[in-house]
Amino acid sequence: MMKFSYLPYSIILKHQFSISYHSRKSTPAVLLKIFYEGYEGFGEAALPPYLEETQESVVNFFKQASKTYFEDITDLHSVSQTIDSIAPGNYSAKAAIDIAVHDLAGKILNKPCYALYNIKPGQLPFTSFTIGADAEEMIKQKIREADEFKILKIKLGTKHDKEIIKTIREVTGKPLYVDANQGWRDKKSALEMIEWLKGENVLLVEQPMPKEELDDLQWLKENSPLPIIADESVQRLNDIEKNINSFDGINIKLMKCGGIKEAYKMIMRAKEVGLKVMLGCMTETSCAISAALQLVPLADYADLDGNLLISNDPFFAQTVIEGRLNLSNKLGLGIEQKFNLPFIDIS
Repeated sequence: MMKFSYLPYSIILKHQFSISYHSRKSTPAVLLKIFYEGYEGFGEAALPPYLEETQESVVNFFKQASKTYFEDITDLHSVSQTIDSIAPGNYSAKAAIDIAVHDLAGKILNKPCYALYNIKPGQLPFTSFTIGADAEEMIKQKIREADEFKILKIKLGTKHDKEIIKTIREVTGKPLYVDANQGWRDKKSALEMIEWLKGENVLLVEQPMPKEELDDLQWLKENSPLPIIADESVQRLNDIEKNINSFDGINIKLMKCGGIKEAYKMIMRAKEVGLKVMLGCMTETSCAISAALQLVPLADYADLDGNLLISNDPFFAQTVIEGRLNLSNKLGLGIEQKFNLPFIDIS
């Protein structure tokens, strides 16, 4: 029998984080610990506003899930199906349980989580480091603080996009990923911007237009000189099919898809249909980032810097070394608590 414990947690950002439609200085989260036959596994639900989950809804989902019987906790396919069937939606809550179960399974089977999928680490890619929209001097400061990173991810979708890029180019010539977060509304002006960005050493553009504009996105993809990557448009496996013609790749995030198992299925399907794969994140602790890291050897791009943007990470994991992602060979997720956390038991 599994025993669930949880902890509502506020993830504090080092800097205010701004994208095309909102700004925040913190992200609510719920940390999870599951005890099972002498082992413990950690999980996390990080809750940025657009996911429309709350700490209360996550805890309520945990309470439902804690009553569920799992015949074999290491049967990840069966466990994933069972968790998904408890209630619709609740994908961050489901991700937290899925992550904790993977941590448990790895420890029980004496393997790192990536080995549960027969993944060979090899040399991992560089992660991008995210620079949120901000005032000119703050952007420059953030870039200086990100000196070890080889690729920067820039949040656009504002009225000042060119000015932001020009400011960055005063400080660095590093290659860039650009994320408009659905902020560009007209396909022709979006294409003009992308053509200009190509000359600024931009490597790809993420979610340039609203997810509802499938025809415009398809037109943009067909005419763009840069790869177009879906984020908000593709949440789970069943979103891939309707977006195949509108994007060159997809950004998979554990919090929006429901965890490692669903993310793995999405990666396999994306490869089958010729889509590139980016593994991304929300503002998260090293728990959720380490979970996504387990699948990074299968990805074409990585944006796993969420734990590096925060000031109160309760876990330790060396996820990045000189800008390159790093996978631990420790069992499970390979994370450690920095300090004791006051988890609350679910009876």
